[in-house]
Amino acid sequence: MTSPNQDSLRRDADLRLIHALQLEPRASWTELGRVLSTDPVALARRWARITEEGLAWISGQRRHFPAVAVVEIECTQGKAAETAFLLADEEIVRTIDHTSGGRDLVAVIAAPDLESLSAFVIDRLGDQRLIVRARMHLVTEILVEGSVWRLNALSDEEARRVPAAKAPRPRAARQVPSDLQDVIVRALYRDGRTPAGDIAAKAGVSTQRVADAIATMRHSGDLVIRADVARSYTGWPINAWYFVQVPASSIDRLRSTLSRLAEVRLAVTTASRYNLLMTLWVRDLADVNRFEALLEKVLAGARIADRAVVIRPAVHSGRLLDARGFVTGLSKLHDDPV
Repeated sequence: MTSPNQDSLRRDADLRLIHALQLEPRASWTELGRVLSTDPVALARRWARITEEGLAWISGQRRHFPAVAVVEIECTQGKAAETAFLLADEEIVRTIDHTSGGRDLVAVIAAPDLESLSAFVIDRLGDQRLIVRARMHLVTEILVEGSVWRLNALSDEEARRVPAAKAPRPRAARQVPSDLQDVIVRALYRDGRTPAGDIAAKAGVSTQRVADAIATMRHSGDLVIRADVARSYTGWPINAWYFVQVPASSIDRLRSTLSRLAEVRLAVTTASRYNLLMTLWVRDLADVNRFEALLEKVLAGARIADRAVVIRPAVHSGRLLDARGFVTGLSKLHDDPV
């Protein structure tokens, strides 16, 4: 049994490593050892424990989703958990939160085109006996996304020493064949630190070709590799959704304004009754109201039309989560994503 002080020290060390991996998820243990003044073998073991406990994870995903929506879902009385369980097996469902307020669930849906997105919301959700009502907010622009959120567990100097993602070699092919892209995305989705050599063995190509392809895809923005952490393991255990009406004249200022607010995890403009939807992490429930006052101050004329506190996470980017937000596995249809 460990003491509270030992638990605190372990958590601090964990968060420092996770922050470093947020900055460069595929940095080598040797590179990170120099930044964190820790033996590389010890860092590898620490990360293995962190992932085994479901505290954090690294995944590779395609960045470009032509059709994205946030969907509010009202369920039949007492059926929210069953609904979330069923939706977790839908490949285009990226996130599901159980929430307070005027909806039972909030889901983020990402589809290859508007037709597929509409068919899912109208036909699939509309035909679901567990669902009373689904309101879709079609995303027009992503202003802030979770892959850029940081723990701030490292000092500024330490953060600057984390190596940047490797740029493509001058001799690397500028285009990556779609079949090789699929193999890379499948492997990195499950584990964003999968060695290039392991992927090359599956693809039947050289390790250098896979390394070049990963660098090219990341450089072009076709692939994003991100480190995520269970919210309850951070200093921001409360998650809330905000549904905001902002004057059209303020939209252009949102990009720079929201990026300066450390609490904001996701912010999107939408073509709906609310033109700004956000999810953020705060330290306690009182901060939910404090943030409202701050937002209305920095965004002149903004009105928070509704808000919902996440009472239990269910799915995040295809990962199944327990009540603490710790990963328990991949949802069935995300087990081998394309």
